[in-house]
Amino acid sequence: NKPLMLIGLQMTNERKLLKIEAATTISEVERRTRDLVSELQKRHIHQDVIKCCKEEYLQENYFHAIFEAAKSLSEKVREKTGMHDDSNLFNNAFVVNNPRLAINSLQTPSERNAQNGLKEMLNGITHMVRNVTAHELKIKWIVNEQDAIDILTTISFLHK
Repeated sequence: NKPLMLIGLQMTNERKLLKIEAATTISEVERRTRDLVSELQKRHIHQDVIKCCKEEYLQENYFHAIFEAAKSLSEKVREKTGMHDDSNLFNNAFVVNNPRLAINSLQTPSERNAQNGLKEMLNGITHMVRNVTAHELKIKWIVNEQDAIDILTTISFLHK
């Protein structure tokens, strides 16, 4: 992809060419590649997050990168629980009484609070990222690289 960046193209894993903003120098190509890898490694971004939004991130399409990453949380919970209904997915999967997924033994108030906190964080990402990107025009919600990195870091934490 490095040479393709100079002419404004990128090859996807499916061998499709995508248009991106062309790099004007070799040093810019190196910087883009190095910065991305460095930042993702430094933040310990979960591989599941990288897998689902790498192409969009490399294209500097941060709006869709965070959208794909946010959707990956629901997908992971569906895979682990066998649940398919997105409405109240996290509420039903992480309910303190008889959960489908538990992050601890739920024996103490602190353990129950942690379980409830995870559920609320998952709901928060869904409302703040997935729902906004699904219903808002990309031109109305500008997502810059730093915002994307912060959101991807949060989503990555929730994948663990």
